[in-house]
Amino acid sequence: MTEPAETPGPPGAAGWLQRGRASWHRLTTGSVNRRVFGAAMVVGVLTLGIKVFSLLKESFVAACYGTGNDYDAFIIAMIVPASLAAILSGSLDAALIPTYIEVRETEDAEAAHRLYATILLWNTVILGGTIALLAFTVDLWLPLLASRFDPAKMALARNLVFASLPIVVLTGFSTVWGALLNAGERFAGAALAPALQSVAVILLLALCFRGLGIWALVAGSLVGVLAETVMKGWLLKKRGHPLMPKWHGVTAAFRKVRGQYATAIAASFIVNGMSLVDQAFASTLGPRSNSALSYGSRLQAFALSLGVTALATACLPALSKMVALRDWGGIRRFLRFYGGMILAVTVPATVLLIVLSRFLVQTMYQHGSFTAADTELVVQIQIFHLLRIPFATCHVLVTRTLTAMKSVHFLLIMSFSSFALNAFMDWLLIKKYGIAGITLSTSVCSVVTLVCLGWALNHLLKKKAQEASA
Repeated sequence: MTEPAETPGPPGAAGWLQRGRASWHRLTTGSVNRRVFGAAMVVGVLTLGIKVFSLLKESFVAACYGTGNDYDAFIIAMIVPASLAAILSGSLDAALIPTYIEVRETEDAEAAHRLYATILLWNTVILGGTIALLAFTVDLWLPLLASRFDPAKMALARNLVFASLPIVVLTGFSTVWGALLNAGERFAGAALAPALQSVAVILLLALCFRGLGIWALVAGSLVGVLAETVMKGWLLKKRGHPLMPKWHGVTAAFRKVRGQYATAIAASFIVNGMSLVDQAFASTLGPRSNSALSYGSRLQAFALSLGVTALATACLPALSKMVALRDWGGIRRFLRFYGGMILAVTVPATVLLIVLSRFLVQTMYQHGSFTAADTELVVQIQIFHLLRIPFATCHVLVTRTLTAMKSVHFLLIMSFSSFALNAFMDWLLIKKYGIAGITLSTSVCSVVTLVCLGWALNHLLKKKAQEASA
């Protein structure tokens, strides 16, 4: 009896699309590595599109403000609120998500929602207290960061600090809501939302720069963070997830998150404090230094965000599940696979970016108020900063694994050491390389931190495997 002929797929473009979707489905389902690869690709591609908007935004900013005093003041005024928002909200993300997934997997979704609501209320109180503390102590910490600012520049920076304080609370909600979307493996919406920040800044600068000056950049930053927060909240609400904080009592899960949160805050404070120290050293070198340091970090931040954001977003839920199942061998295989992939991609990419560094700075920045002299300064800073890309990308893989294993005390210990080393290297290297020595110091610290944390993680995994065997 003759076998029936195989039914052909749809003709033309529709057929290609259907086959492409089927191939993508096979490539990104099944094993943990495949699922993480699929999630990382989705986040990475979306992040690339978003970062194109971000580079366009930076080009607008450079044309409008160059390396002038107003942008120097903006950088110093924004760095403390932005750093504290990253410290508190990023630490909550790292502390909450592993336990949130554990509760969801071992109990039910409702218990996980109660944990989230309680933690969010607790964090909102902390963020509100942080804003009040920053406002009351601004005259104490601002002169330490802006030691060479003249009185007019210092007064402008002080006013910009007060205008930027709402970003702390907004970022807190945005980060937690984005983390919950990622925990539910809804990566696309969380990855797209940050594009609204760049769009808002570009629109406000285009419409209001001549009339508002530096305040157009502040307004764009605030509107952008608000739009991102609203979008993530809307996406989470569509999935039926409660949004508002609510107290459900001190449970065992709450105590676990609280303990991890305190340690993660301490570790994150030291790491993010490094950028504060860098800007403080930069301010001692006179005008243009803070702006030039900021511009010089943009390209490496862009390159890192494509891999680091995608990898960090995709791997934490997967690692948290493997830890909950005590699959220590699976974690080792995961680390070997992605560690090799990271080095294979980032090392040649770093070399290429260094070769093209001058061309890229000229293309992105050298127009309007940004001069050829500014380009020379920024290129030196940028090249030293690019050196850290392979190490910083591997670093996120190691830190996410330690976070999933609820072993953030390793991060705390290493963070104190890195903070001290960075401050010493800043002081030492600016004597020879000037402002570029600050970014060289950052790259050196990235290498030392990765080596030490990698050794600690390897020791911890061996210990867990031995306990499991016993």
